[in-house]
Amino acid sequence: MKCLNLESQYYGELKKYDSAKVCAHEALSQAEIYHLDSLKGKSWYTLGMISFSNNNLQQSIVEYNKALVAYKESHQTAGVGTSYLGIGISEQGLTNYSSSIGHYLQAADIFQNLGDEMYLAYTFNSIADCFNELSKYGETLEYNKKALFIRRKLKDEQGISQSLNNIGFLYYKLQKADSAIYYLSRSLEIIKNDKDSSGFVLTLQDIGAAYKIKGEFKKAEKYSLRAQNIASNYGMEKELAGGNADLAEIYTGQKDYAKALQHVNTAIDTARKLNLTELLLKAYTIKYTIYKKTGDYKNAVVYGDKRAQLNDSLFTISANRAITEMATKYKTAQTEKDRDAYKVRSQLQQKIVSQQTKYIVVLSIAAVLLAALFVIAYNNFRKKNKANKRIQTLMQDLHHRVKNNLQILSGLFTMQIDNLSDENTKNALRENEARLTSMNLIHNKLYLDNTTTKIEMNDYLTKLLNHIKDSFGGYKQNEINLRIEVSNIMLEADKAVAIGLIANELTTNAFKYAFNGQVHGEIHLALQLVEKSKILLTLGDNGVGLKAENKDKAPSFGLKLVNLMARQLNSTLVVNNNNGVFYQMEISI
Repeated sequence: MKCLNLESQYYGELKKYDSAKVCAHEALSQAEIYHLDSLKGKSWYTLGMISFSNNNLQQSIVEYNKALVAYKESHQTAGVGTSYLGIGISEQGLTNYSSSIGHYLQAADIFQNLGDEMYLAYTFNSIADCFNELSKYGETLEYNKKALFIRRKLKDEQGISQSLNNIGFLYYKLQKADSAIYYLSRSLEIIKNDKDSSGFVLTLQDIGAAYKIKGEFKKAEKYSLRAQNIASNYGMEKELAGGNADLAEIYTGQKDYAKALQHVNTAIDTARKLNLTELLLKAYTIKYTIYKKTGDYKNAVVYGDKRAQLNDSLFTISANRAITEMATKYKTAQTEKDRDAYKVRSQLQQKIVSQQTKYIVVLSIAAVLLAALFVIAYNNFRKKNKANKRIQTLMQDLHHRVKNNLQILSGLFTMQIDNLSDENTKNALRENEARLTSMNLIHNKLYLDNTTTKIEMNDYLTKLLNHIKDSFGGYKQNEINLRIEVSNIMLEADKAVAIGLIANELTTNAFKYAFNGQVHGEIHLALQLVEKSKILLTLGDNGVGLKAENKDKAPSFGLKLVNLMARQLNSTLVVNNNNGVFYQMEISI
């Protein structure tokens, strides 16, 4: 029976599906005669694979489910996991992404318990693909990074390259060009000697597209042309068509409209030949843009209409208005009105941003004050240890109010950061969000465990510094290492908040200013008990150190906050600028 199953798989690999089915059904018949559930599971699973390979996805789901039942009855956990995986793959092929994710998660749980990291990484990668199709990019990034972590541990170069490429392409979709280039280039370094030409071409095209977002058209052209040469050598028509569309956009950015038209026309011809609807839609959009930029409004209207006819569902009301506006410009040669309207909208947006920023500052102050009141009230409550029901009710209400305010404020920060274009303002809001996190971690600890007012500092500081690291994408997240050494120390909440804010400010400054592209950077934090009632906080980096011209400058808000917290702890911050920056503070407890 095992031989029949193996023979069936062999025929399946040769795409001789009829012969493969005969062998699998014979194996299944023998397994049922002799009541061998384990082999029944294998036979049904093989039939599911054959149906999937033959593009009969609904039938494959039926057969994988029968395999699942047989594996459960014979207590074969690995078989249960692969059956869930097979169902997930088939559901994904049918674009039932939510159902697919559910089955993948069940498979992942089993593979994790079995310690089967190869299958686990593959499953995480598949979950990321489904979330990507659902446009849930946060979850997509999370599971791609989980897959990457495991594949690095397994030293699976092909898998590492795939995960790096997936993450890079996701950052490209999110218009985060620097992060996209970082991950895609790392992927390219691994696959440059790979015989899989398709993956090589697509990675080169994606890097070119990322440089195009940055407006670095020469670099974008270099990578795109290199991809075209390889695609041409291997006769990859689909990739060549996509590359011609990319080059058309690049030459449009360089205002070389003759070359742009040449490449976009080639892309249109191939897209029609291969029935590539999405590429054809993109090509029509590019051609519409070219004619619009060259003032040929008549042809702009023509290709705007073609775009609308090809896919009305993707053509919004604003796009229809744009076409109407092109027709009006063609007839009336309208000139400066749009520019004036743009200025009015820009001024209005600036006023809105200013008002929102003021609102967030007010809420930030309110949240900090409320958190401080909470800590004071909670400490008093625990010290007096009164079992009064009314006080308990009030404390629970205060817990909820603090938690809700912190969540609202965090959400406002996130929304405001996403809506702002000014990097300085965005960085300021990110710093405030990190300060909020340092307090939020303590509140969550006290909220979940009402038996103590003390904070376990190792767990708290580890979570805090890793949160700060995760907020920095690309190079800084991958090339800067954290070394955290914290003794088994429990501190009251007020001292923990102060130390957390100090660690947050100094760590954030190190990530921002200490390394400047340096490879193998390290930030080291230690909190040690030096006497019975004294602890020593140290935080340092191996970066470039403090510049001489910055020493006489007025301290930033962050450093003012550090000094304020130091005074609250009855301590003084000592700074040593040698082979990096080294901070030290002795605190009485």
